[in-house]
Amino acid sequence: MAGASTLKRVAKGAFYKAGGVGMARWINRKGLRILMYHRFSDRDALARQCAHIRAHYAPITMANVAGWLEHGAEVPENALAVTVDDGYRDFYQVAYPVFREYGIPATVYLVSEFLDRNLWLWVDQVRYAFLHGQAHTPGLDTPQARQRAAYEMTEAAKRIPNAGRLRLLAGLPDQLQVTLPLEAPPGYEPLRWDEVREMAAAGIEFGAHTRTHPVLSQVAGAEELGDEIAGSKRQIEQQLGRPVDHFCYPNGSNEDFGVEAVEVVRSAGFRTAVTTESGLNYPGADRFRLVRIGVVPGLDKDYFERCAAGFRV
Repeated sequence: MAGASTLKRVAKGAFYKAGGVGMARWINRKGLRILMYHRFSDRDALARQCAHIRAHYAPITMANVAGWLEHGAEVPENALAVTVDDGYRDFYQVAYPVFREYGIPATVYLVSEFLDRNLWLWVDQVRYAFLHGQAHTPGLDTPQARQRAAYEMTEAAKRIPNAGRLRLLAGLPDQLQVTLPLEAPPGYEPLRWDEVREMAAAGIEFGAHTRTHPVLSQVAGAEELGDEIAGSKRQIEQQLGRPVDHFCYPNGSNEDFGVEAVEVVRSAGFRTAVTTESGLNYPGADRFRLVRIGVVPGLDKDYFERCAAGFRV
């Protein structure tokens, strides 16, 4: 294993000395890369990524992407779109000022009931319950073990019908002897609608990410799909007073949504929809199944540059 690790480091060094990132960027210059962010805590790390984007890529909006795929509007080589999932408040506090400073547009996909403060994201509730629970459960005697158990339960819950997931979530406080706050506690809180309107006026795009963030392949049927997808669009449009043209599938892998969800997205009037499947998008791509590249501000610099170039080693 140590030998393999050493060889990998040597290969990476040779890749960079040979101009590998620049070569990968040139090879993939006709592809659209859509970066996918979620949370933000390190302003300086994000600023370094934005400086790299500005130096080597052509930032465009998801509206530009829609025009490109709908009727062949031109996009520049090495086009790059920034997207952000969920609608946590750290986007406004940390990321928005950095993107604005570097002139990089972004599209933020909102969970509408989260912003209405009728719920906080269920994956965060699971994590909070395990980390703050008072139950003395064998195997959960360290923070690391609790985090691991929260992750395992979250992943298992994604694979069961939505009604079962909701029952599981409802029973968790009693099982772990914890009281869940009614609203998202510090560190988990959503954007405020006045902040969304302020950023929308400054050019940030906002899309829909369902009303409650279920795995769409697990919802009960067409009525619930319509409520989650078209319902979130209506809620956000009412708050912004402008069309909401872009959608993001919760969880977002191919198994997390099906053709029924895609058709509801299309019929609701969205122009694009993004997944969490990895890759670059080329002319003729399905605008309702766009692939993205997952990144975080704290990524190793070299790895982020390889990701943006569309080449990972």
